[in-house]
Parts: sequence; C-alpha cells; structure tokens
Amino acid sequence: MKKRVFIVIAIILAAAAGLTASVAAQGHRHQGWMLRRMTKELNLTDAQQTQIKGILAAEKSKIQPLMKQLHDNRTAANSNFTGNFDEAQVRAQANQQAQIMSDLMVERAREKSQIYAVLTPEQQAKAKQLMQERQQRWHKHGKKGLPQTQATPQQ
Repeated sequence: MKKRVFIVIAIILAAAAGLTASVAAQGHRHQGWMLRRMTKELNLTDAQQTQIKGILAAEKSKIQPLMKQLHDNRTAANSNFTGNFDEAQVRAQANQQAQIMSDLMVERAREKSQIYAVLTPEQQAKAKQLMQERQQRWHKHGKKGLPQTQATPQQ
C-alpha cells in the first residue's frame, strides 16, 4: 500500500515538474504572444498595451522564482529517492510543492485581475467570451478537469 502511495506521489511530482519546466521555458515567449493576441482580439490601445506590458513584467519577477522553486523541489525529490519509502519525507516534499503551486496560482490570478482592470467594459465582455470559448475547446479536446472559474476573469 505504501509503495502505491509513493508511486502515485512520484508520478504527480514528475507531471508537475514537466508542466513547470515547459511553462518556464515558454514564459517569455508566452507573454509576447499573449499581449499580441490580446491586442488583436480586444483591440487594445497603445496605452493599454503599455500598462499590460508593465503588469506582465512585474508579475514575471514574482512568478519566475516560484517556477524555479517548483523545479528545484521536484529535482530534490527525485535526487533524494534511495529506493526506500519514507512517507514523512514524501509528504513533506508534496506539501511543499503544493504550497508553491498555490502561491503560483495566486500570482497568476493577481496578474489576470490587474490586466482585466485595464480593459474597458466592452473589452472585459469580449475577454470573458474568449475565455469561455477556450474552456469549451479544452473540453472538446478531452481536458475535462478544467475548473469553471477559469472562464471567469478575476475582478
């Protein structure tokens, strides 16, 4: 039973690490792509683009260390494995990983909220519609676990 728990936790940590690494690698490109898409879809003004660029830059400085912590924590979990199951150690690492992921989610929500505040009411409505369409595409492609709150911008 303990072996199964360890295997499940190890798989979860490995999956989180893979996601973290891919997001971290694409972080800078993602911001540029996201701003270009928002500019096109929401018809952002130059002033809005400048404000959003500043928000993205400020949040990047908060998000990057969290992404590094996620990666480092996963690396430590993998390098500390000796073949012997230590539930307390695995739980401690899993709890640490969960806390970092929680902090990351808070920063992402803060970023969305700040960007949303820059938009006009019409742009906010369009952004909400685009997020709902994105959620529907995720569901269509089998990503059934996406929370409903993803479709609603933070205010």
